Amino acid sequence: MKLLSVNLARTILLGPMSDLNPRGVSLDSALFPFLVNTYKFRKVPSLEEIPDLSKGMKFELGNFDIGGDYPIVVNLTFYSDGMVADSHSSTSHTDAFLEDIYTKFSELFKMPPGESIIKQRLHLSQLFVSTDKSLQTINPKLNLISKYLSESVEEGSNIFQTGGISFWPDQTSKVPPTPFSFERAVGAPFSENRYYSAAPLPTDKHLELLDMLENILS
Repeated sequence: MKLLSVNLARTILLGPMSDLNPRGVSLDSALFPFLVNTYKFRKVPSLEEIPDLSKGMKFELGNFDIGGDYPIVVNLTFYSDGMVADSHSSTSHTDAFLEDIYTKFSELFKMPPGESIIKQRLHLSQLFVSTDKSLQTINPKLNLISKYLSESVEEGSNIFQTGGISFWPDQTSKVPPTPFSFERAVGAPFSENRYYSAAPLPTDKHLELLDMLENILS
């Protein structure tokens, strides 16, 4: 698979966020200035209202230095039961961003060890990729469906093809992961071989999975 772009690289840390602040450090005089000054967020919550953590306290369009020629753009959202970091780079970078926040903030305000609070780490990767392999090869019998649809809608045409494949987790589990999906990108002609894929995996594992799928389609 050829990576075209990263639509979303998300890291989710689950745990009681109130435990991150056992000393009751003031948010407006400590947390807000720390985040804005350190990561240069251009959109921050209003200090005039008490944040509703059920809806999320959002810090958007910040910068995080990953050691390259330029920083990446990051977003951060706090909830009562966790925090979420987003980038358009890689989940390894959003992991590093969250670790950087906690390391620096705990040094300043003597917070408890992160491993005592964070109960679970989740990822969501959304990618645009290209491949010249066809989903029709999964089962040639699918061509019968494509042909029937094409002939029924526009006689003599071949306008339908297998558009996607997905793998779903059991929806009765307590926190079901995001399904893995691989499908034609909306608005792109078949000739571009442009696909959208989502997976509950770190970016590098997602790319490995897509290479595995491409080999199956060969």
